[in-house]
Amino acid sequence: LAFNFFGFMESKMEEERKELPKIKLYSSQNERKRVEQMADFYSLISTVQHLETAYTRDAVSQTEYTIECKKLISQFKTLKAAIAQLVPDSDKFISDYNMDAKAARHRLLRVGVPATVEYDVEGSSKKDQDDQKYVFEAVQTFITTQNCLQLEMRDVDELHPRLSELMESLNKVKKLPEDHISRVKVKDWLVKLNNKPASYRLKDDELRQMSFDLQTAYDHWHRIYN
Repeated sequence: LAFNFFGFMESKMEEERKELPKIKLYSSQNERKRVEQMADFYSLISTVQHLETAYTRDAVSQTEYTIECKKLISQFKTLKAAIAQLVPDSDKFISDYNMDAKAARHRLLRVGVPATVEYDVEGSSKKDQDDQKYVFEAVQTFITTQNCLQLEMRDVDELHPRLSELMESLNKVKKLPEDHISRVKVKDWLVKLNNKPASYRLKDDELRQMSFDLQTAYDHWHRIYN
């Protein structure tokens, strides 16, 4: 009789699987919830990494990338806040699990906005845009953001979207230099807020510094477009 090697190996592997002890990841509903949340967190970071890779390879359009990236960043912030006690340091989480997520690290933990917003990719691709319209839009967004600070809005989840909107408005103005102080100041605070939990409230000195920096940014902006 011919020896069935593959059949023998399959039978052998099945026996070994039966002998292996079962590892329980959780012993209660609360533990199960924590494990699932960590799995979701890991999956979100991996998804952003894949999206960033696809974008750099031109495998996804700018519009599709921007929509998906904004959604993933929002989901990440929501989940990050929900598991803050379980995962207090997202950067350490990525390192501890040996995740290959350099691009996701930058997008989620440092900048907090899509690459099309960070580098003005979308704005510069629209050849028919009216620069004056976007200058006016940026002025209005500057004023709205400053008004929020004057009203002492301090919560990160309130201020970050407004700064993100301001960054987008500035990026739409094609003639504004990349290293202009208005861009730099807004981006610096966008990064700072992105590294805080959504529930964080700015302290008095932080609020004062942010107000000063945005006023400085606006003054320099106004000198160009007044």
